[in-house]
Amino acid sequence: MEDTNKHKHDILRQQGAVLIPAAAYGDAAGLPMETRSAQYIAEHHGVISELLPTKLNPLFETSEDTGNWSDDTQLTLAVAKAIIKANGFDLATQAEMQLAVYNDESIPKIERKGKMIKQGWGGSTVDAMEKLNAGVDPTKSGTVGGAGNGVLIKMGPLAYLHGVRRPIVQTIYEQYDQFTNMTHDSPEARMTTKVHGDMLAYLLRDEYDKKQFMNVLEGSLAIHEFKETFGTRLDLGYLRNQLKYLYGTVNKETILSETDGRGFFAPQTLAMAYGAFIANDGEFTPSVYEAVNLGGDTDSIASIVAVMSAFKTKKPLRMPIDHQNLDRLPKLKSVSRQLAAVAFAN
Repeated sequence: MEDTNKHKHDILRQQGAVLIPAAAYGDAAGLPMETRSAQYIAEHHGVISELLPTKLNPLFETSEDTGNWSDDTQLTLAVAKAIIKANGFDLATQAEMQLAVYNDESIPKIERKGKMIKQGWGGSTVDAMEKLNAGVDPTKSGTVGGAGNGVLIKMGPLAYLHGVRRPIVQTIYEQYDQFTNMTHDSPEARMTTKVHGDMLAYLLRDEYDKKQFMNVLEGSLAIHEFKETFGTRLDLGYLRNQLKYLYGTVNKETILSETDGRGFFAPQTLAMAYGAFIANDGEFTPSVYEAVNLGGDTDSIASIVAVMSAFKTKKPLRMPIDHQNLDRLPKLKSVSRQLAAVAFAN
């Protein structure tokens, strides 16, 4: 039994140590094609299977390099650093570290609707950061109705902390709600965060099997759908409807026919990310590039899929050789190792 527990702990440490580089790779793989359609990608690039120059993204057209990452990784790093600083989850520390990234003058800005904002950052997150800058408490800073994928892209470190420390379920869901509400105050955002958290916990804990994946997903939907719909007028059966196609044949064609092909809305994000993951049995490289070739919010969806694959892998994760081109790779590795160490500290 002792040897078995040590083996499980070794696997968990290994998954934590690669978490942030994996997320950054998915981010960097998708960033050049962000907002492009699957048809555009196929016509101009065929099938993408390696990092492309970031300048192919019109918002980053001055960058000649490959391996640059965006707000997905910036915020994932901030979440991890907050966990390290607080030795666990603390909402005030999360707000502090995410706000520090938002206020970092080295991050380029672009104009949106007559206002200068951080390059690539979503509207709900920007609005929440502005409230935090103005002194609003993080329990009240969330954008009411915000249902983009800005929470899903950064929740890997928190899901990892839960997977290692295994707090009671009520604590996990309460922390996910706090984490979500800080930027996205909507039933859709809260539900997708908790559902995705349940799926990440399953991938960390068990050997992947599609049937079991779908059983866990069904159970999670049943739990959170009831809690969120009780006493509200919002029909959150929408998420279940978006994901039901996963029971059948899942490939690029069915993913695109059963989703909006964009994935900026949190339920659509999960529908596309889970499709890319399942279509390739969660293997890192094909799953990540499946997400990229689908088009839409490619950096966010590929980053989410990369974290899922990193959690699913129960042996040393082998990323493509071009992951060595990731911007600030030593920093990504260092923070990821620190996160793993802190998670196991208690």
